[in-house]
Amino acid sequence: MILNRRYLFFLSPILLSVFLFSQSTNAEKSKNYSFCFVGDTGHVNDIQALVAKSIAKSDCNIIWHTGDIVYPSGIDSEEDPRFKTNFLDPFKAIFEKEVPFFLTLGNHDYKKDPEAYLKIAKNNSLINYPNNYYFKSFENICFFALDTTIFDKLYLFYKRREQTEWIKKTKQKNKDKCQFSIAVAHHPLFSSGDRDKASPQLSIFLKSQVFGSFDLYVSGHNHVLADEGEKEGTVQLISGSGSLPGGSPEKLPEGKFNIESPGFLKLVVKKERNELVGEYTFVDSNNNEVIWEKMKIGQGIRIE
Repeated sequence: MILNRRYLFFLSPILLSVFLFSQSTNAEKSKNYSFCFVGDTGHVNDIQALVAKSIAKSDCNIIWHTGDIVYPSGIDSEEDPRFKTNFLDPFKAIFEKEVPFFLTLGNHDYKKDPEAYLKIAKNNSLINYPNNYYFKSFENICFFALDTTIFDKLYLFYKRREQTEWIKKTKQKNKDKCQFSIAVAHHPLFSSGDRDKASPQLSIFLKSQVFGSFDLYVSGHNHVLADEGEKEGTVQLISGSGSLPGGSPEKLPEGKFNIESPGFLKLVVKKERNELVGEYTFVDSNNNEVIWEKMKIGQGIRIE
């Protein structure tokens, strides 16, 4: 059920309060978390439909979007019908299962009015986007949703300091709580395929604030499914093949995974002895089969 006054239906105040009370997600109720990550889904086509159907059939109970929600230029207001046609409609089966989406924005979402996503999220209980960057925890599993477009685009330089100060303070505040840590954003630091490295200013931010601090860094932007390996103790994963796959290398470097199949990333965090272990798999939506799997032992948040 999607709670959205514009797109679907109204609820009475009593029903609304009951509904919101029940909206701690199924995952939070059961404490059985299956996080899935999908990105670059913004083009309405057969591949988008295939990926959406595949996720709907999975046991994903929390979904993180790695950005580029609406191609080609985002939305110009909360009333923009493209949010419905390019996102709500294609993922309808997932919303009907009451699976929440947590959003990050991509560079295409910035082309018109990125603030419109904030307004939409306020009116939809299954769409989580409280700020351009934010912290979310599920028990001792901690997520930092980041805005990397402001570092990638020179004209947005004035927005950078606020997020940099926020991530420093938030890491410090939660370092004793978090046993497994994930940063989610749109742009990767490096890749074995197309778009092989981030812009200089984005590289500085990611190297100083993300790599070496978190267990996983999950991004999109590159239209592939990829495990690019570990740097400074942080594993970089890419899930960006949600509607326009492409950009894998002709020959993969040894030990890396980078493929342009439509699909998504799934992460299950389990407690083993006194540690949290993240088991991550890439799922090919053509046949719903796992095509890559590895694990990462959580170290929480590391601060120099």
